[in-house]
Amino acid sequence: MLKNIFPTKIEVIENFLNKEEIDDLYSHVKKLSYIDHSVINGDGKSTFTPHDSNCLEGNKLEKKINNEIEKYCISIGIEKSTIDLCWANIQKKDSFLKMHHHHYSPVAGALYVKTDDKSSRLCFQNPNTYSLITNYVADPNPNVICYNVNPGDLFLFPGWLHHGSNYELNKSEERIVLSFNCK
Repeated sequence: MLKNIFPTKIEVIENFLNKEEIDDLYSHVKKLSYIDHSVINGDGKSTFTPHDSNCLEGNKLEKKINNEIEKYCISIGIEKSTIDLCWANIQKKDSFLKMHHHHYSPVAGALYVKTDDKSSRLCFQNPNTYSLITNYVADPNPNVICYNVNPGDLFLFPGWLHHGSNYELNKSEERIVLSFNCK
């Protein structure tokens, strides 16, 4: 009997936000102050600071997102988490998001605010480092799984899971994502 062991569950909620919520969030994040961030290569900025970032604090969307985080925590069998740090990233054309992880966060997430069909995808890397030495026949690179992203899509995943654009260049004029860590 074939068993799937040590699976990594991510939650993908398409159309988590409606058009009005996306527009409101877009207006909100465009007013924030942005700085360089080491995980964005090329023309891109972030509101991230390691100890004082919650760009959603007091926003009605924080509760809506925390409700989904609670469901996710229950589904994977971990203690309830809520948003601790939150920041926005704006990437311009020909930038990319380096593969990285949020090692101190039990749950991390990404909520897409502005994307188009030229936007770079969100990619996750297989956490089993030994799988890299296996010669796969059916799929030449099963160690990275990528998802197209659309405005209003919410992704929840373990903070230890490496993610980024897998060095895929963003080709849209502006790609905006709200990212967060939970505690």
